[in-house]
Amino acid sequence: MAQYINSNKEYFWGDWYFKSHVMPPDFNYKAHKKEMSPYYEQRGFKVSMMFDDYFSTLNGIHSDRYLSMDLYYFYVIPSLNRHDFKDAYLDKNIYSELFPNVKQPVAIVKNIHGHFYRDGEEISIDQAIEAVLQYQGNMIIKPTVETCNGEGVEQINALNADQLRAMFQHYSINFTVQEKVIQHPDLQRVNPTSLNSMRLYTYRRPDGTYEYLYPYAHLRFGGKGAIKDNVSQGGGTCLIDENGLVDDRVFRFKNLQVSSLKEETGVENLVVPYYDKVIETLKMMHRRLPYFDFVGWDVTVLPDGEPLLIEFNLVPSVEGPQMMAGPMFGKFLDEVIDRARQVESARVQTIRKTFDKGMQFHLYAQ
Repeated sequence: MAQYINSNKEYFWGDWYFKSHVMPPDFNYKAHKKEMSPYYEQRGFKVSMMFDDYFSTLNGIHSDRYLSMDLYYFYVIPSLNRHDFKDAYLDKNIYSELFPNVKQPVAIVKNIHGHFYRDGEEISIDQAIEAVLQYQGNMIIKPTVETCNGEGVEQINALNADQLRAMFQHYSINFTVQEKVIQHPDLQRVNPTSLNSMRLYTYRRPDGTYEYLYPYAHLRFGGKGAIKDNVSQGGGTCLIDENGLVDDRVFRFKNLQVSSLKEETGVENLVVPYYDKVIETLKMMHRRLPYFDFVGWDVTVLPDGEPLLIEFNLVPSVEGPQMMAGPMFGKFLDEVIDRARQVESARVQTIRKTFDKGMQFHLYAQ
């Protein structure tokens, strides 16, 4: 019987996670479930060809190199990123300190650990309310810690002081009120009401060079009337090629659907403006994250051509990129798997407890 680096428990967790969070319930995953990937077997890992069955359904790319969920989350990520340092970088309110020379949404007020701040100075809740009431422009409010898919993002429209106070009490802790971003008109026309962001990936190799991972970059947009750029808001996802050209195919993973951007929006031959500058900016920002070799970036472009950082992810999901563009990491996969093989079997385990107001405690034991 073959001995694998990943345990049966991890293998079954990976399958369970994939079937529970990624696959539609009617997908026939059993066809090649018991067939193992030759590529990963040669490298000591147990990975089912079930993943090829699923990912190739939409992209037509058959391969035995698709990453399974347990291999990615239990081996690849721990080999590339310091998981025990990740939580210190979660709060989007600190982005201005990490990347002071990169454009970011204008913050009217921030709530950090229950304290309100404006322009770096602590203020009272009454002062925070007054700052929002006095601001002349469109605003949004959003949580800043442990969020995804636009959770909690809302527009602020003509609220009075009492309504704002109630809203602040509802968000409670770790949130921000920002000026609503005006994006480049070329990107805005995909969907005028949502902030249409790009997800791009950078990888720092062992020799210290920084790589933009092509062809996994993609543009995300919301549905008609939505302010969030995700599928749950009726939106979709399109690949972006190495020159910034947006593919016409619109992917919706959960429904295993592919449609046409031109037919849905009337937009065709869209090229992301200043795409080279976006890539160079991401590589520059990655240099300020020495503990993390793999980063997923959410960015857009401003009307003046400047890249705008929305957020970054230190455990970016790879399900979507693999669904659209084939096995993640592409020509760097051999190198990444060699690094993953060095992760000890007694990896960091996490016990997580949640307290009032969203505060969390993590106990790490080797």
